[in-house]
Amino acid sequence: MSLTQVVLPLLPTGAGLVLIAGLAQLVRWQRRRRRVAPVAQSLERFPGQDLLARLETLSEEITIQVVTLLVLPTALYAIYISHLHFGALAATWVGVLGLVGLSGAFAAFSLVRLRRLLAERRNLRLGYLGEMAVGHALNRLMRSGFHVFHGFPAEGFDIDHVVVGVNGVFAVETRARAKPLREDGRRQAVVEYDGRCLRFPDGYDQEMVPQAQARAQWLSEWLSTAAGEPLAARAVLALPGWFVKRTSPEGLPVVNPGQFDSLFRHIPPRTLSPEQMARIVHQLEQKCRDVAGCSRETRACAVC
Repeated sequence: MSLTQVVLPLLPTGAGLVLIAGLAQLVRWQRRRRRVAPVAQSLERFPGQDLLARLETLSEEITIQVVTLLVLPTALYAIYISHLHFGALAATWVGVLGLVGLSGAFAAFSLVRLRRLLAERRNLRLGYLGEMAVGHALNRLMRSGFHVFHGFPAEGFDIDHVVVGVNGVFAVETRARAKPLREDGRRQAVVEYDGRCLRFPDGYDQEMVPQAQARAQWLSEWLSTAAGEPLAARAVLALPGWFVKRTSPEGLPVVNPGQFDSLFRHIPPRTLSPEQMARIVHQLEQKCRDVAGCSRETRACAVC
C-alpha cells in the first residue's frame, strides 16, 4: 500500500478536526479579546445582564456542537469510502455496520447534548424576558422618587432587583414561568398563593418564596453592615404574565409587575429618612455600577 493510499483517506477527518478546532479557538479568542469602551465611567447594571451574558456563551457552545455533529459523521464516511476506493479495505457488512454504529453512537451522544443545551437556552431566554419585563416595570417607579437597581451581586448569587424608597428597602425576585395551554388553545394564567407555596395550573413551586425571603435577609445584613445601622429589606416576588390569587393573607407580596405602583404606594411603610436613603443608595451604587466594558465575565456592552 502506497503512502498516498494511507494518507489521502485521512484528509477529510483532518480537515474536519481542524475546522472544529479553529471554530473553538475563534470563540475563545473572541472571549479573551479586550477593547476599551468609549464610556469612561462605570455604568449601572441593567435587568437580566448576567442572563444575557450566559445566553451568548451558550449560543456559541450550541454552534460548535452543531458543526461537530455535521462534520464528524461525514468525515468518517469519507474515510471509509476512500479506503474502499484505494483498495485498503474490502466492502463487507461488518465494515458497513461498524461505520453505521460508530456514526449513530456519536450522533446520539451529540443530539442528547444538543437537546440539553437548547433546553437550557430556552429556559435562560424565558428568565431573561421575565427580568426585562420586571425591570422595565420597576424603572417606572423612579418617576415617583424610588431608586431602582438591577442584578445586585451578592455572595454566589444575584438579587434580581433592589428598590429603595421612603417606605423602605425591597428585594424583588423574578419568577418567569411559561403558561400551559388548555385543550381549546387558551392560556392558563392564574396562580394560587397561600403564603408558602405557588400553585400553577401545571404544578407547584415551594422554592421561590423561601429563596426570595433568604435573599432579602442577606440584603438586610449586608446593608446593616455597610451603612453602619440596622436596616431591614423586605422580599417581593414578581410573576410576569401571571394573575396571582391569594388564598391567605400570610406570606410575602407576590404580584404581577403591573401591580408594582399600587404595591409600593400602599405597603405598610418602614420609613427611611433622607440621610438613610442617601447612605443606602450610595452603598448600592458602589456594587451595581460595574459595567465598564467587555470581559469574559461581563460581555454585554456596546464594544465587542
